[in-house]
Amino acid sequence: MSKLGSDIAALVLRLAAGLIFVPHGWSKVAGEGGPAAFAADMAANYHLPSFLGYAAAYAELVGGVLLIAGLLTRLDALLLAATMFVATFIVQLPDALYEVPPGAIKLFVALRGIETPLALFAITLALLLTGGGRFSLDRALRLEERLRRKRT
Repeated sequence: MSKLGSDIAALVLRLAAGLIFVPHGWSKVAGEGGPAAFAADMAANYHLPSFLGYAAAYAELVGGVLLIAGLLTRLDALLLAATMFVATFIVQLPDALYEVPPGAIKLFVALRGIETPLALFAITLALLLTGGGRFSLDRALRLEERLRRKRT
């Protein structure tokens, strides 16, 4: 794939993921009970530390906005990948396998139950590896170049 193609692919992934994360994060932050209600639900129903509920809510909202802009893309992608790992394998997968209909193929039931968080997990992992690309604020501000210079 050409460099331009990779940059366009990163842009498409950033925009798609950001446009999905922002309303999900908004519903957790500004919904009934706010992030405290979401964090309490995570703690009560999934035995996760409540701070992870707060982290997930704000990661989805703020991280989604930053992904769209392409600012701090790798950091956003790391936090969102961690959030989607938990959503996929700790929250959604057990729920999907709770009641498998008789005669159903368990693998297909599981995959159907985790398809959205799994896809977002894959997208955020790809962005973690590739960065924001040419059409990002990271590139315009030369953030990754500056970080590389500071390490050497």
